[in-house]
Amino acid sequence: MLASSVASRRFFRAPFLLLLSLLFASAIASAQDRAQALLQFEGVQARYQAAYAPGAVSRDARQLLEPPDQAIAGKALQALDAAAARSFDVAASVAAIQQEVAAAGKGGAAPGAQVQAAVARFSKLRADYAAMDDAGKQEFFNRERASPADPARTELLERMAVADLREVDFSSQLLLSSVAKQLARGNAGQFTSLPDRTLDMAVDTLWSRGITSPRPRNLLTVAREFERQVTQALLAALPDADVAALLAWRNDAQAAAEREALVGSYRAEVKGSGAVAIRTLVRGWPRS
Repeated sequence: MLASSVASRRFFRAPFLLLLSLLFASAIASAQDRAQALLQFEGVQARYQAAYAPGAVSRDARQLLEPPDQAIAGKALQALDAAAARSFDVAASVAAIQQEVAAAGKGGAAPGAQVQAAVARFSKLRADYAAMDDAGKQEFFNRERASPADPARTELLERMAVADLREVDFSSQLLLSSVAKQLARGNAGQFTSLPDRTLDMAVDTLWSRGITSPRPRNLLTVAREFERQVTQALLAALPDADVAALLAWRNDAQAAAEREALVGSYRAEVKGSGAVAIRTLVRGWPRS
């Protein structure tokens, strides 16, 4: 009798556990779908690739140097490129960001077909814009910005993280260019004499302090605003139905947490890889 009762409980428990595991797997898949769609919508992989792929780090760092420093920083920028190539990993960083966003999006519904199609169209629009020459970009920008911004597109832009992600990139580029500048000026001793732990703490402090100097702060303001205006022009080119679907998706219960996770994990990946690049750069620089 006892054996029969135990067997009966096991019989009814097995389907319940199976159902529970299926629901859990479904929730994970839904969160991953949401995260993937958000990263595509915000253009995270394309952004990271453009800023941290081989050759990109020194290019962006050079742009933040004054002309006298640009003239002498060739060797330091080459060394920065080599260090960055060993430190920034696009695939690994994007995967880590997606994992954090997925964790924040658990409990949210997977994006429907309409949202996925709208995300794909917006992503293609952004890629097409990036592939244009300067004249084409200017023509597109002027045409789309000529129309007054409607409330739905304005609200959708406010739900996006593009300006915050641009600030992360700018902060990283400024810090890397500052180190390259000091090496080029012969001031490597202030870095090479520091133990690894102290050097890492110094880099962390600079990140935490943020941008305080007037010229870089002004450049950052311009960069953030330009990013917003370009995104606004891209949104203006989207059909109204796509904008409505995307806005509803970005206004659901999980959206705020996902956006916060996206910005935070993107900053962590850039900050961590940049710190490794700086340490690699400094330790490989010849001591005078």
